[in-house]
Amino acid sequence: MLLLAVMLGLLNLLLLGGLLALHHRQRRLARALAEARLAFERWAGGDLDARMVPRDGDPPGQLAAAFNGMAAHLAEQIRLLEQQRDQQEAVFVSMVEGVVALDNGGRILRLNEAAARLFDIPPDKARNRLLQELVRNPALHQLVADAVARGEPAEDDITVFNGRERHLRVRASRLRDAQGEGIGALVVFHDVTRLRRLESVRRDFVANVSHELKTPITSIKGFIETLQDGALKSEEEARRFLGIMARQADRLNAIIEDLLQLSRIEEEADQQVIRLEEQEVSPVLRSAVECCQYKADARQMAVELDGAPGLRARFNTPLLEQAVINLLDNAIKYSPSGSPVRVEAGREGADVVIRVRDRGPGIPPEHLPRLFERFYRVDKARSRQMGGTGLGLAIVKHIAQAHGGNVSVESIPGQGSVFSLRIPA
Repeated sequence: MLLLAVMLGLLNLLLLGGLLALHHRQRRLARALAEARLAFERWAGGDLDARMVPRDGDPPGQLAAAFNGMAAHLAEQIRLLEQQRDQQEAVFVSMVEGVVALDNGGRILRLNEAAARLFDIPPDKARNRLLQELVRNPALHQLVADAVARGEPAEDDITVFNGRERHLRVRASRLRDAQGEGIGALVVFHDVTRLRRLESVRRDFVANVSHELKTPITSIKGFIETLQDGALKSEEEARRFLGIMARQADRLNAIIEDLLQLSRIEEEADQQVIRLEEQEVSPVLRSAVECCQYKADARQMAVELDGAPGLRARFNTPLLEQAVINLLDNAIKYSPSGSPVRVEAGREGADVVIRVRDRGPGIPPEHLPRLFERFYRVDKARSRQMGGTGLGLAIVKHIAQAHGGNVSVESIPGQGSVFSLRIPA
């Protein structure tokens, strides 16, 4: 009986221990599940830094470690994707070319800042709108349609008007997803307005140079032929013809010298090798007036100078003197004999302004916008007769630009003109 009692007691102890162990395991499992639920909720909310507390060795602990590893891997993958997205977004936003992405219906999916500026379109108001609504250009829409229909890139030049005329090189291509399916079109706009303008200036320049050089060369050649045909026998005629040929040769030389000077100024300005030194302005103005004084005396014209002593600026002395000489030369050349010419200098804000005033015939308003172009003349016949090359004001403009400034003109026909050369102080 005693043995039976002992065995029953041991059995009860075993049963009680098993129940206690089972209860403990259930509590651990319940706690692990609660922790897992909280971690899953934080992961679902985007917090992939949340972690479950792993238990040593048991299955719940192994499961927790596996889920923690998965969360860490997902967090790293998302970080890499966000980094790639940010890089792509930075490239997209920073592109100089305008870029527009369209869906298959021609509606705008994305456009970058360059495209928004190009067409004056607020980026936040452009999405999901048809391209035709924002850019009314049949050639552009046909180009996009051709690229989508053929599945191959299409390229062309178009002209748009948005406050001012713009020339654009446009390239359209099929927009595809990761599986290669067509989902729309990608249109890239490159603004070539400045390039087209430069090409036009170059064509005009070549035509003008050819015309300007052809005139004295034709004249010289004509008089040479006249001399060869017998005029050489008459000393008086020969001297007259040779004098005309000499003047034409001087004019030809003046044109070439001005062209070389203009080219040299442009090249040095582009290479930033023009030396600017801070110094007084008055000595340069006095030197320019002295250089032109003999021409003014020949026409009984007084040149008044208000040089504002103590006025200083950063400039290149030879170039600034040349610019003032060119302005003075024009004022003396085209003003009536006996009328005064005035040179002024002063400080206006952060700039030094040099003005040359005359009481000449003035310049009609329609000529003012083009006055500083190469070879542009208000009165072509009179300018050539007075020995002008048509490059003097163009040289002044480029000298001003080389100093980081500009030149402008105000004129009233019949009352005179005021040319203002402005450079940073």
